[in-house]
Amino acid sequence: MKTTSLILAAIMALFVFSGCAGLSDAAWDHPTSDEDIATLATTRLNNDAMIARATLSVSVENGMARLYGTVPDQVTRQRAIQILEGTPGIFDVMDRTRRR
Repeated sequence: MKTTSLILAAIMALFVFSGCAGLSDAAWDHPTSDEDIATLATTRLNNDAMIARATLSVSVENGMARLYGTVPDQVTRQRAIQILEGTPGIFDVMDRTRRR
């Protein structure tokens, strides 16, 4: 009984100290829920210098992304759409943006 507890404790320690970061990174390679996909898409948009000039939000339903907000120009709009189209789990993008 004590041996089983020690083995379980060792496995849990291994998981906690070495596997958590790797698992969360892998989840972003293949997000499974619409919420995770939308979070990843929003993160990608926020990390793009060109998109910083726009005010955007994203919703995802069954792999269909809807892009909302305002953009300063067509180039920024196209860049945002390109980022969404390259996001794992997104199969199509519906552009609902407006120009300022």
